[in-house]
Amino acid sequence: MTAGTIPVTDSGPIFLSKEQGIWEDHDLDLTIETANSSPTIISAIMSGDYQIGYGGVTSVFQAVENGIDLQIIAPASATADDPDNGINDILVLPDSEFQTAADLEGHKVAVNALGGYVQLLAMIAIKEEGGNPDNVEWVELPVPDQPAALENGNIDAFVAGEPFGTLGRKDGLRTLANPHALLSDGAVVAGVWFASRAEVEANPEYYGKIVDAINEANTYAGENDEELRAAIADLTGIDPGLAAEIRLGSYGKYDLSPENLQPLADAAVEFGVVQNTPDLEAMIWNP
Repeated sequence: MTAGTIPVTDSGPIFLSKEQGIWEDHDLDLTIETANSSPTIISAIMSGDYQIGYGGVTSVFQAVENGIDLQIIAPASATADDPDNGINDILVLPDSEFQTAADLEGHKVAVNALGGYVQLLAMIAIKEEGGNPDNVEWVELPVPDQPAALENGNIDAFVAGEPFGTLGRKDGLRTLANPHALLSDGAVVAGVWFASRAEVEANPEYYGKIVDAINEANTYAGENDEELRAAIADLTGIDPGLAAEIRLGSYGKYDLSPENLQPLADAAVEFGVVQNTPDLEAMIWNP
């Protein structure tokens, strides 16, 4: 079987679990393919090239609304347990005049993709702190280019995924807001594994084994932090010393349930990422 994933920190558990032989223990021969985006992975799933794929949950919401019949089969990651340990902080220059995310009205904020998950997080933070996200100038910019654009004055803030959040803070950038803490008092499942509904319904025993392997992988990753960080370094190509410092989400602690997806589903509708409320009961597969 082939899993399609993106080379980001949340893919660490599946790489680690392959090294540990977890998939073999479930009688599964796992091949991992990396792609640049969730839409690429979704396309490969629907063509039968991949059996499962990783992505942000809002990408699945958008795909289903556009008529692609996906089913979420397992959690990949949740937001960090510690509200002060944000994994998608909004960063600004250390001497910036901004005091809250609301102050970004009328200014330029960089995100990796317009209309996607990262922009949604920034919009949540701006509204929760009293601003209007519609009055922000959103700039689509590759993640590695965002810190330099901030230093050069081409943007006023960016939403920092790891390792760029840690790198930015080490270089003196300041956290303006933690969108996840403003979204929910508790952790929220944000990254998921998904598959074609038709394939899941046709092969429930097979996908049940996949779900068991993913859940074991997440639990192992959550309990073996040093090994997980080493796997992330191999996967992403970042320095192992940096991998030891970056902030990570939560793995293996939160079930795939409507309750754990609801805050992001509500926010996706509120901010126009999707037009209709996702039917989480129908979208989530229960083996």
